[in-house]
Amino acid sequence: MISLKVPGKLFIIGEYSVLKPGNEAILVAVNKFIHVTVEESKSYDFQSELGRFKWMLSDELPVFSYDTLKHAKAAIYTAHTFLKYKGVKPKVYEIKLSSEMMNEENQKYGLGSSGAVIVSVIKGILDLHGVKIRKLDLFKLAVLAQIEINDISSGGELAASIFGGWVHYKRYDLIWVMNHKGKIDEVMTLTWPFLKITRLPKPNLELAICYSGMSQSTSQMVGKMNEVNQSPWYATFLNKTHLIVTQFKEALIRNDYFTIKYMLELYRDQLLELQAKSGIIIESEPFKLMMEVASRYGFPAKTSGAGYGDCGFAIVQSKINKIQLQDAWIKAGLTPLELQVWEYYE
Repeated sequence: MISLKVPGKLFIIGEYSVLKPGNEAILVAVNKFIHVTVEESKSYDFQSELGRFKWMLSDELPVFSYDTLKHAKAAIYTAHTFLKYKGVKPKVYEIKLSSEMMNEENQKYGLGSSGAVIVSVIKGILDLHGVKIRKLDLFKLAVLAQIEINDISSGGELAASIFGGWVHYKRYDLIWVMNHKGKIDEVMTLTWPFLKITRLPKPNLELAICYSGMSQSTSQMVGKMNEVNQSPWYATFLNKTHLIVTQFKEALIRNDYFTIKYMLELYRDQLLELQAKSGIIIESEPFKLMMEVASRYGFPAKTSGAGYGDCGFAIVQSKINKIQLQDAWIKAGLTPLELQVWEYYE
């Protein structure tokens, strides 16, 4: 039996701009997990809190209708495509999956659960078949699974879930990948234009994370952003944010808290400008309050990912600062989450 867990993610800086190929973001993996077990069985079967399905193979590939649980199905299909490419005969197995990325009311925290589902299911199936895979190749397969169901993200959440810790991510060229769709040998062996995933050294700071109380759909946000892409001011937004992310990354590497704070605040200003120009609500009322409270203590704070709902965070200098800010958030009626940056120990 194979048993594994894959962490969730939090965008620190670069969300929205990283939707464009060649642009960059910094994310962290966090200690909320998707847990998966895969073991040999009499029939193909998938079970999770959200439902169950069975399937059969035709020419060694699963046959699905992507009506429900589509991320798990796409991951299974992609894993089998890779097994076939590698000439590995598929075993019959069952998958059991559980998630820590929702609260008691089944609201998602926005920690990239669908990406973590894809990564964990592909990895679990390949591990069961004894197929070793590099992290970069696992990332490529996870992207192919997203393409299979037309639920394509920036890929940043996949990179964070696969690599762990603090991750610097540069978006791949989606058009290039789409042009190679169906040619798995080329997709797996060729270098993807622009794509770069780098683990950053662990900085000497703490993240205080706060839940808005609402969940937000990333795919809806991506759809709205596609309308914005044509605007002339958007090119300026991309140029400015590219410089800010680069400066933030360098400050992070040298543990320069003053510059980290300044760049985070500059990026927040850019997001507010994006909000004003695009009509996408990024800073909802809970986030405004979260940032206002953090600002009183002198800590930089911003939304993470699509904004509006899900999580926001502040960057603080010590564990004592973190407790102090979390207490202040609670007093203001907000919901801090006890999350830590999580690293793989291999």
